Amino acid sequence: MDAFPKLIADALHHEWGSTLSSRKIVSRITNANERAVKNWFEARNGPSGENLVELMRHSDAVLDAMLSAAGRQTHLRTLKVDAVERQIRELLTLIEQERGVPGLH
Repeated sequence: MDAFPKLIADALHHEWGSTLSSRKIVSRITNANERAVKNWFEARNGPSGENLVELMRHSDAVLDAMLSAAGRQTHLRTLKVDAVERQIRELLTLIEQERGVPGLH
């Protein structure tokens, strides 16, 4: 089994599970036929470049897998830290609104 198809299959299963409906969702996202998507889920082969970009656009698991495979863990960590920081800021804003306290941060 090639590493790339396995990497993609693992990410697809992590993001969408292993059901028939998950394959249909991925097929819709990528505009790929269901047989091709089934092969991705079963690690028989991987998506083409255009389909891979669509998957990365819609799946953090696929994006993470590709960045890790490319040796870009630093970039991956930066993305995760930025996402957590955004969530913390949103949470602080909600707290401020609930308590009526302007500018906690």
